[in-house]
Amino acid sequence: MGCTCIPYTRVPKSSALLTDYLYHFDRVSHFYSGAPFESASLQSVAGKIAIPDDARRRLASVLTRQNQFFGCSEPTFDNIRLLAEPGTVAVVTGQQVGLLTGPVFTLYKALTAVRMARSLSEQGMRAVPVFWLATEDHDLEEVAQAAVFDDEYNLVPLRDAGVRPAERSSVGAVQLSAEIDQTLGKLEALLPAGEPRERLVSDLRECYVPGATWGQAFGRFMAKLFSRWGVILLDPLDRDIHQLAKPVYEHALTQAQDLRRRLLERWAELVRSGHHAQVHVTDDSTLVFITREGNRLPVHQRNGQYVVDDADSISLADLQAIADRNPLDLSPNVLLRPVVQDSLLPTVAYVAGPSELAYFGQAQVLYEATGHPMPVILPRAAFTLVDRRVHRLMEKYQVTVEDVWQGRDHLSRKIAAAGFSEGGAQGWSERFDQSESELAVLLERLRKEIEALDSTLLDSLKHAEEKMKYQMEKLRGKISRAALQKSELLARHEESLLRFLAPHRDLQEREVSGVYFLGRAGYQLLDRLLEQTRTNTSDHQILVY
Repeated sequence: MGCTCIPYTRVPKSSALLTDYLYHFDRVSHFYSGAPFESASLQSVAGKIAIPDDARRRLASVLTRQNQFFGCSEPTFDNIRLLAEPGTVAVVTGQQVGLLTGPVFTLYKALTAVRMARSLSEQGMRAVPVFWLATEDHDLEEVAQAAVFDDEYNLVPLRDAGVRPAERSSVGAVQLSAEIDQTLGKLEALLPAGEPRERLVSDLRECYVPGATWGQAFGRFMAKLFSRWGVILLDPLDRDIHQLAKPVYEHALTQAQDLRRRLLERWAELVRSGHHAQVHVTDDSTLVFITREGNRLPVHQRNGQYVVDDADSISLADLQAIADRNPLDLSPNVLLRPVVQDSLLPTVAYVAGPSELAYFGQAQVLYEATGHPMPVILPRAAFTLVDRRVHRLMEKYQVTVEDVWQGRDHLSRKIAAAGFSEGGAQGWSERFDQSESELAVLLERLRKEIEALDSTLLDSLKHAEEKMKYQMEKLRGKISRAALQKSELLARHEESLLRFLAPHRDLQEREVSGVYFLGRAGYQLLDRLLEQTRTNTSDHQILVY
């Protein structure tokens, strides 16, 4: 079955920053380290990487321990050994440790890292894929749920409230509750019987058990999916990882005022260039969080003093002592996190989603200030997956995914025009098209006559023309909806297309969990997606499976 590409200029909710980055890089080059997909950019970054040999070996030791715990297979340990060697680079990506891996784009990010690392290695740059588990985030609500479709393509939420040690504890410390067993049973009931479901549910039940932390469950399941391609998993919620990253935290605290100034200037630059800054930077930010009694709290700097939780002051010496005594008590905010990551890893490229792309446009100034090379940012692969039932409906009514993205009114007209072939509805769409053509001819004739009579009336004619076209479109939409209301079957088909291809009026990849597709198509779907993942361009792809 086929796969087609759609440029992001035609994908809903694509920011100007994303489309410029992909198609007009010169407009945003000032904010990044190099153009994506260009060998020269990657070679330039690779030449600047200077991870000491001892630091590589220490990191490899930690990664071996972590990946043994996650249950990774030999290809991962082969890559950890390679990472310990001078000259090896990493293609890194990451994601919050969402329930059941969260939205399906999580899988796309990992596959993009695999594909890019393989491509670089084939070109002579020894590269390994690394997946950063974002266990330090404290927004549990954002990751405690996932969604899958039922047989009618209604989104069904799956949840686990979790057992967290404190109200604002890092997600990686939150334990799965007994509710997870019911959640997995619910998922199993929503999937069709067969080998794909049996394998998926068996693996999930092995990983997602009451008492396991969010990070442990996520890592174990990702190991089952991606270890065969040598993906290295890295959990930053680890004392040894924080010990290695301590110089970045010290720099962020001692140079907080300078870093804050740089970020505020970058914010203004992005806005002046017609783009947006993704992360709000406050006038007192230090980019660092501290953990107290299990709660992750921001550290601020006001009038030269460090303040925690808007109340308690703390000295720089005390913060430095905490970094020595219990390094896990300090963690980075979303802008400092990439710098921490790339102080540890020889990152030549980072595989990012659209929001992360914007983060890096701001974080570039932090790389410059701390002396770490910023990686080339590679947009992740993006797919809308189409099952055979939906594909048959698309062919029957001659509609595309873009027709669905344009919304219900547009889709109604397409389906009504294709779905009615007899009775009073026959040919109505064609008659509308003909009427609009005749109206255009009439208005053009009027325009010439009015211009000869009084050219100041042309604006009035233009206004009248716009109103007539608007009312014609409005009438066309009403007729489409009336036609669909007379056919329960057509209305049901329209609803199926909208629910499956644009759930909650958003991109499918952001709303639906990857486990839904794995439970229906099997793990071989990952191979198919990897085959379609590009290393020289990044358009949104429509894949029929």
